[in-house]
Amino acid sequence: MAQGGNKNSGRRAAIDMRPDKGEIIRDIVLRRRPLSEIARRIGVHTDTVRRYKDEKITEEMRRSILAENRIDAIKADTEVINQDRMDVAMTYESLARRVEKLITQAEEDDNPAFALSAMEGLRKVLRDIATMQGKLATNLTVNVSLAESKEWLTLRTILQEVCDEVPEAREPLLRRMRHHVLSVTKEDSVL
Repeated sequence: MAQGGNKNSGRRAAIDMRPDKGEIIRDIVLRRRPLSEIARRIGVHTDTVRRYKDEKITEEMRRSILAENRIDAIKADTEVINQDRMDVAMTYESLARRVEKLITQAEEDDNPAFALSAMEGLRKVLRDIATMQGKLATNLTVNVSLAESKEWLTLRTILQEVCDEVPEAREPLLRRMRHHVLSVTKEDSVL
């Protein structure tokens, strides 16, 4: 029997050897598919996937995947909104060009009443374009503040507890935080 008592010690997990390992882990963490379906798809028993989930996917990995997923969803929504804004702006500009062509045609046909009516329409379109351009002048951006995140608050609590347990760790920790330009406020200096 192998030393250590575990017949599987030294064997790599089936999921670790797969080229789509990252996607499988995301499926597990985000619960996009049931474990049984994941197991069937990769040709292993459901218990293998369950053990992998319990033993190999750390809390840090899980939180990272969840945060990345939230940010990706926000970015996708932001992109849709920005594209809709561009579509509206392009529609107004197209409409203004059409009205301008009508005015030119009315002037060429020596139809001042129609030209005046088209100019009034163009004035309204241009006003609407200006209003929309002002509203759409800046793209929507997303700012994610880690300082207010639940994970950072938990990490701060853990760091505080460790510094309370090992007081000589406080100064090197604060020095490294400042070196990496992490926010160290008066409130944080309690660490």
